[in-house]
This record gives sequence, structure tokens and C-alpha cells, in this order.
Amino acid sequence: MITAPQTTTAYFSNLLPKRCPTLYQSLDTILREKQVEYHLLPNARDIWCRDYMPIQTDEKRFVFYKYNPNYLQKPHLKRTITDVTQIGEVECLRQSEAVTLDLVVDGGNVVKCGDKIVMTEKVFFENRDKSRDEVQRLLEEAFLCEIVFLPWDKVETYGHSDGIIHYAGGNRVLMTNYSDSDADMARKFTKILDKHFEVIHLEYNVKRKHMRSWAYINFLQISNLILVPQLGIPEDEQALQQIANALPQCEVIGIEALEAVRKGGALNCISWNVKSL
Repeated sequence: MITAPQTTTAYFSNLLPKRCPTLYQSLDTILREKQVEYHLLPNARDIWCRDYMPIQTDEKRFVFYKYNPNYLQKPHLKRTITDVTQIGEVECLRQSEAVTLDLVVDGGNVVKCGDKIVMTEKVFFENRDKSRDEVQRLLEEAFLCEIVFLPWDKVETYGHSDGIIHYAGGNRVLMTNYSDSDADMARKFTKILDKHFEVIHLEYNVKRKHMRSWAYINFLQISNLILVPQLGIPEDEQALQQIANALPQCEVIGIEALEAVRKGGALNCISWNVKSL
């Protein structure tokens, strides 16, 4: 399984420079300085390329799926659904094996954690025409690994697991400060994750918890470079320090990301990172 520490190249939507100009300029500056290769995806219809781009399981193997989420079914939102088959030439896909998964999936609901993948149970809701057993079987056959399912907190419309955890290498995952908003749901997540991983919880010692502190878990990692969203709030420095402590082999850099966060996503959401040949 190709996980974030093994990736070498980042991709972003061609709409990002216009939709989030300050964030894009910061990304461009940092990635050029760190000599990280990156490209813009042509013909994208929104900035959230994590959700629709295929999942890399091996250097030459990518899993394609149906991207047609329930939250984009209104006519004016359907126009924002990117058809990956029409996105244009992407170098890393040219000579790769394309595996087709006959399920509706969001890439943001696929967090690769070593030899496992973590998803929320929203995938079962999106594929109600199939039994739970069949959905799980199709996922495991496509991704060639065990799938760990977390409950879908229906308060969170998207149901993405990348808003809950981030792989921290080895057998470890970082988990967001979910207990600040829903302690009961946080306990349910932890109980399941504890069976498979060492769980490191992000916590913030501030007088007043900020509603956007969920965004820190949605950081971008390419090889040993980690870019952490910064929101201009007291939690910023604490998030940087905790992520740096959990991943001491990485260079951790904060990047102002409010342009994306105000739209509902953060750095993992706006990126697609792969291991290039």
C-alpha cells in the first residue's frame, strides 16, 4: 500500500490558483523551495481533488471508483462533479494498471494506514443497492487489504475519514480532537481504532475551543514534508507541535489555509499525492 510517507509528487486542481490564490501561492513557494514536484490537474470542476482522483495501492496500480456523492445531487452542484476520465493526461496514470471499483466512493473517505484502510460507514449509505457484505467484499478486493469501518457521524455531511484521522507511520494514527464536539462519537471512534492502531489524540489547551480546529488533522504529507493548516488562532502552534512530536522524522511547516477551510476542506482535501515512477 502506497501511503503518504512514500509519495513523491503532488497534484492540485487547476481551479485552485483562482479559488484560493493566497494558499496556492504559499504552496507554490514552499514546494519549489523544498524541491517537491507538483502539477495542476486540467479539466477539474472543483478544488477537492482528493475526493475524485483514483487511489494508488502500488506504484503502477490505481483504483478508480464512482464519484457521485449524495451531497452533490442538486442540479447546480452536479455540475461540480469531476469526471476523471475527462480530466486529461496525467503522467503517473499513463502506464499504470487501472482497477475499476463498482461503488460510489469519496477519496476523502479512504485513509491508507499501512496495510489497512480506514473509512466511515457512509460508504454503505452511498451504495444502498448492495448489501453491506458485498460492499465490503468489493472494497477489499479492489484495495487488497483490510478495511476498518468507523461510524458515520451524520452531523458531518461528507462522512470523510480524512477529517477524523491521519496516518502517522508504523501502526500509529493521529486522531482529531473530536471529543471537543462530540465526546460519545469520539469514544466510539477510539474503541474501534484501538483494536488496530496506536491512537494519538490531538488536544488543544485553550480557553475557548475554535469551531475550525478540525482542520489540523487534514494536513498534507509528501514524503517527509508535512504542511499543516494554520487558521490564525491559538491552536495553530499547539497543532504544529503535536504533529511534529508524532512524526519527528518529518519537517513540519505551517501554512495559512483559511481560504480552503472556509469552503469546508483543508490541505489533504485539495491535494492528490502519489508515488511517481
